[in-house]
Amino acid sequence: MASGLDRLQTAPVDLVIIGGGIQGAGMAREAALRGLSVALFEKGDFAGGTSSRTSHLIHGGIRYLEQGALRLVYEAVRERHTLSRLAPHLVRPLPFLFPIYRGDGRGRWKIRAGMTLYDLLAGSKKIGPHRMLSAEEALTQEPGLKSESLVGAARFYDCRMDDARLCLAVLLSAQEWGASVFNYVAVADLIREEGRICGVRVQEVLTGAKYDVYARVVVNAAGPWVDAICGMEGAVPRRIRPTKGIHLIFPSLTRSHAVVVSSENDRRIFFVIPWKGKSLIGTTDTDFTGDLDEVRAEEEEVAWLLRETARLFPSEQFGPEEVIGRYAGVRPLIYAPSGTASDVSREGSVEWTSGGMLVLAGGKFTLFRLTAQRAVDAVVKRVPELKAHPRPDADPPLYGGEMTSLAEYLKEEVPVARERYRLSEEVLRYLIGAYGTKFHAVLSVGRQERGLLKPLTALGFPLLAEVVYAVRVERAKRLCDFMRRRTALALGPFKRDSNLIAQVADQMGRELGWNRERLQREIDDYQREVE
Repeated sequence: MASGLDRLQTAPVDLVIIGGGIQGAGMAREAALRGLSVALFEKGDFAGGTSSRTSHLIHGGIRYLEQGALRLVYEAVRERHTLSRLAPHLVRPLPFLFPIYRGDGRGRWKIRAGMTLYDLLAGSKKIGPHRMLSAEEALTQEPGLKSESLVGAARFYDCRMDDARLCLAVLLSAQEWGASVFNYVAVADLIREEGRICGVRVQEVLTGAKYDVYARVVVNAAGPWVDAICGMEGAVPRRIRPTKGIHLIFPSLTRSHAVVVSSENDRRIFFVIPWKGKSLIGTTDTDFTGDLDEVRAEEEEVAWLLRETARLFPSEQFGPEEVIGRYAGVRPLIYAPSGTASDVSREGSVEWTSGGMLVLAGGKFTLFRLTAQRAVDAVVKRVPELKAHPRPDADPPLYGGEMTSLAEYLKEEVPVARERYRLSEEVLRYLIGAYGTKFHAVLSVGRQERGLLKPLTALGFPLLAEVVYAVRVERAKRLCDFMRRRTALALGPFKRDSNLIAQVADQMGRELGWNRERLQREIDDYQREVE
């Protein structure tokens, strides 16, 4: 029995939320902040779909300026600042270079105008001002760039983030405010009374146990599965247009900047981003019509990204054998019957179905808080008897983000923690970067049981204690949860390390009571999933 599911049988909750990605997580936190009772259900792991398969950016979206989506960019650049304040350990400033080459469709004047507008939209909330560089200055910053025909570059700032851990921090924050959140609990059907949707029929994926959970409002925040959930209500119009994006993990290509790349034929923008000592390359943007549970990076997509990236980094080798890791995800964009995938709006929508289910469709990761605020406002307006509280004047930090700044926190905590735990500064910086102020809780687990401060890789991290913490606190229930989303081991050079995999599986098995057969099945399932 999933903990707490039996309690939900006694009385209806205010909100049932379907989907444990960033939109569902944001909705759960916002509703809980405003005093509403919440039960959230995710059929797989939290952030198991689109929300762990992003470009790892909290950004305004410079390419949306060309589409004239000024309101979208305005909101996003301001949310970028807010999220860097609410979770400074997970959302950090990142400098970008936008190289300008002779003959490009985007000339120096156009890039300068775009950068100026980007800064103006951010106002006092900008992460840092842009600066136009000469070709020589750009190559000094990033000498690996192609020098031929380079006329200059724009240097500007956005933020990097850890998508899966940020989504998890939002969910754990919602839980702290009273929300009940469940992973591996699938919504099998909607419950109706007199034509109105009043609850959900759920089933535990790992045990098969079934429950009926009643709610005053049901919220569909299922991401790419939005239309499938709506289909449980009956024949409904399409609400989303799924588009696929892939990313590659590659040996490091840059010193410290992310680099903006424009594809040769259609000038579509993608990025080369510093990521855990490597480079993250992506993303593509194509319509997707396949099985949402079987999304993979195809070889022709990998070849396209490598070919386009190679044009800007001519001294590097770009064969497929150089790729360290890869992943693919599906964006749940608002349905549009025409135009290319890249043309589809990144705006979000909040709509009611005829049966009274609230549907969240589309939207950017960066804007999840604003989407949640609009959605809760829509709920309160439609069901005023819920009597939600006003929003807090000051938005509370996300789970682990209770610090004024990451730099100050590191300065204060690292020397003390080095003495207390006998760990290196590098390991402590890693732990604080992943868990923020909760890193003490991870290490306290390690001190309680001998051997748990043992590193799992030659890097000195992750630690075996993180496996225990992931199970006890972060709801990890399967091997792939830890390897892919609580950490990013499944995307790096240790992804197939049999000794590491066995250690993690054995520790999880001890925590979760796996027998030998179940433990081997978890290892086999992980091996099939990893790309």
